[in-house]
Amino acid sequence: MDAPPPAIDPGEPENPVYLPTYDGCFVCGQNHPRGLRIRFFADPAKRVYARFRPEPTLTGYDDIVHGGLVSTLLDELIGWSVSLHHGRLAYTAELAVRFARPLPAGRDYLAFSAIGAGRGRFWEADGGIRDAEGTVYARGHGKYFLLTPDETTAMAGKMNYQPGDLPVFLHRP
Repeated sequence: MDAPPPAIDPGEPENPVYLPTYDGCFVCGQNHPRGLRIRFFADPAKRVYARFRPEPTLTGYDDIVHGGLVSTLLDELIGWSVSLHHGRLAYTAELAVRFARPLPAGRDYLAFSAIGAGRGRFWEADGGIRDAEGTVYARGHGKYFLLTPDETTAMAGKMNYQPGDLPVFLHRP
């Protein structure tokens, strides 16, 4: 797979709408015993975002966040863009991450993603991670395949929807 193209930073939306979570997910599970507990949110254009502050326990060495953790966050975030756009959950088929610079722990970041091209069950999307000053630390490009409508409906029943969360996957025909 070629290097990821630069992710376009859409800026942070003014009125975010949060997405549901799943307790079994390492990234978004709010009750996951070792997870990141990150909440994803979306804008009206179905771009997906996450605010996060990585703890020093998530580093590889010194105070730099482990690249595997950065990749994990981008994978989940980019996959959500595909899922939100299609109203069906998606699995990762391929992921490429370009690390622009080391990402220090203990600082605030905004991750963002948007849908790209695709057809049928396979779709692409891009994402990135930046700080408040706009410095980009990593970019990712992923290819995802959509779950079937029945698989998505079954998974939706296991997700946690807080008041005000986008009811994505709940009202399927």
